[in-house]
Amino acid sequence: MLVACGSNVDDGKAPEGKTPDTKTPDTKDPDTKTPTNVDGDWQELITATWTMPPGDEGYVCARKTVDRDMYVTSFEAINPFGTHHTLLTVGEPQDGKPDGIEPCNAGTNRTHSLFGSGVGTDTLYFPEGTAILVPKGQQLLLNLHLYNANDADIEGLSGTKIIEIPEADVTELAEGVLAGTVAIKIPPNETTVTTGHCTMSQDFTIFAVAPHMHQLGVYERVFAEPAGKEPISIHDEPYTFDEQSYKLIEPVALAKGDKVRVECTHQNTTNKMVTFGESSFAEMCFAGLYRIPAVGSPLICVDDFAVPRGE
Repeated sequence: MLVACGSNVDDGKAPEGKTPDTKTPDTKDPDTKTPTNVDGDWQELITATWTMPPGDEGYVCARKTVDRDMYVTSFEAINPFGTHHTLLTVGEPQDGKPDGIEPCNAGTNRTHSLFGSGVGTDTLYFPEGTAILVPKGQQLLLNLHLYNANDADIEGLSGTKIIEIPEADVTELAEGVLAGTVAIKIPPNETTVTTGHCTMSQDFTIFAVAPHMHQLGVYERVFAEPAGKEPISIHDEPYTFDEQSYKLIEPVALAKGDKVRVECTHQNTTNKMVTFGESSFAEMCFAGLYRIPAVGSPLICVDDFAVPRGE
């Protein structure tokens, strides 16, 4: 289950001896200005108000049923201080789960991913003509992980804003997934490299990627691995918890059975064993991917472990 090894890595540097021969596609820095092909207005898709006591963490969820087909081409996080991360998913409405805001837990998600954000996530604009379809009648679920490191109560409003485009302007329907591993075990005062894989269930083209770890993460690398060919590097950067953003990449085509490999370097500066978990004091090893076409994939794509894939 666990693919990890000790390593004498310097903070923020790639693990020594871990760089294969790879091709590297062009990447594009996240745009903070609206591209010329996007002329819609920003709108709040879903939000939740919350309060968190000092030194505490927890979860708040908001549900909202969609009243029309929506073709979303841009996402922006509303993430004031105290928002550890957000995950926006969508699925069929559930009996006994009305629209509204309520306390929840880390596993409260629907079946399909729309957008995730962490601290410092920038605005994401899809390529021209690419959108995610949010069908009429389905229910959005915004899961907020909140953490208050202060010595007084804090409160806020967190959520997701979007830009829509008309159906006539859509040329590609996209979907989002989280690739990586849940098999994380970082011994006290050690640095480890943990590897996870996501196997393509059919032919896909990946066009955006974002890293996600917690506070012990120092470096993340992501590779597309077409069968019989050299791996293609699609992300290779030092990791900072306060800067978790999607980047558009030169599209990478993968066939059914090809893999995406995610390598996470964690530096455990504590005297305790750290394992996978949603808490700020546990760790993760994921890469958020956007790909085309949309086929209704589950929100988690993890080869090495059976994990919950939504309610």
